[in-house]
Amino acid sequence: MTIALRPAGSGDCEAVTDIFIRSRSIALPFLPDLHSRDETLAYLGQFIATGEMTLATPVGDELTIAGMMVTTPGWLDHLYLDPDWRGRGIGAALLAQAKAAQPVLSLWCFAENHAAQRFYRGQGFVEQRRTAGDNEEQLPDILYGWTRPDWLRDRP
Repeated sequence: MTIALRPAGSGDCEAVTDIFIRSRSIALPFLPDLHSRDETLAYLGQFIATGEMTLATPVGDELTIAGMMVTTPGWLDHLYLDPDWRGRGIGAALLAQAKAAQPVLSLWCFAENHAAQRFYRGQGFVEQRRTAGDNEEQLPDILYGWTRPDWLRDRP
């Protein structure tokens, strides 16, 4: 199966919101439910409007959204997969695009999200620091960082 990456459009907001909510409920059952669906829809819609969201779709079925990521300068803000599409290299494909576009990336990962920690460490991210819960969920988290090797080498 081949995956295509494309910018999210306004027509994708409902489907992306479904993936975000479903993925969090299945992969992160420890998270408190702090926002309504409408609040989540508005939150994710802002990233679509600014062009900061990328979608992964199966080639030949561009209406099916298998995953999404949000990147801002220097940050991977969100990376969520439809739970039915996990384990197929989609997260790695999304992350590869983010790494190709930015020489340095940081991200936050909940300390209880062990699968994500393994994934990010396997993708070359290194733990920078931990907090006791300096986030709206008030849960311990880990700051990870990654730097493209050629960027380090080519800096004056």
